[in-house]
Amino acid sequence: MGRDPLRQEALASARRQLLEHGVPGVTLAAVAQDLAVPESELRDVVTSREELLETLYETTMDRLLAFLGSVVAQQDPDDLPAQVEAGTHAIVVWCGTHRAEFDLLMGPGFRQAVGARASVRQSIASRLGGAWAPLFDRVRRSGAPYPPDEEIPADLAAQLVVYRRFLVRDNAGMGDDFPLGVVYLMTVGWRQIFGVLCMLAFDPETRPVSAFGDAITELNQSLLRLVGLEPSPAVRLTGIPEAA
Repeated sequence: MGRDPLRQEALASARRQLLEHGVPGVTLAAVAQDLAVPESELRDVVTSREELLETLYETTMDRLLAFLGSVVAQQDPDDLPAQVEAGTHAIVVWCGTHRAEFDLLMGPGFRQAVGARASVRQSIASRLGGAWAPLFDRVRRSGAPYPPDEEIPADLAAQLVVYRRFLVRDNAGMGDDFPLGVVYLMTVGWRQIFGVLCMLAFDPETRPVSAFGDAITELNQSLLRLVGLEPSPAVRLTGIPEAA
């Protein structure tokens, strides 16, 4: 078994361990046992648990962003409200049906998996935020209201400046004039989304996503109001995806 095929099998096994046992179950020993290879051989292609988890983190983010992008792409390219609503709905149903993966990306498992590693800690800001930034840029260029820079408290503005740097870096066509007020709206909207995601992922009774229909609808309406948009009658919402 060559180095590259073994590495790919190790990543596939790590995802199986994540789905079956959560972040604590993703270890080199568990992967080696699953693949029936010596752990020393596995370490030739994955040097540490930290590397395994970091790579698993990035490939899991790839899966989420691919799903989000595919749903947004189904909307009319000129229908901004539909894109905002469909994108929000998509991320909620994906995270609600991929709870172990959500835990890795954004839940308690995140700190266990990546700790203070700056490259991964920045990933969720630059990659997930970067997926939304071009849409919010189009929304503000359409005339949607946003708070002027001087109304944002100085300590918060300093944090938003750093966040904006990541967003602009990963979206070169967006330009350097992306207002802090729009970045602020993105963070406000994300707090609302994250609250619903935590309800879905960590509810002790693990209710299905479909049971949160009213909460998701209210979330979408709240986000549209936040950016001054009306719901689109032509939005195409995704169905509930399979958890696997």
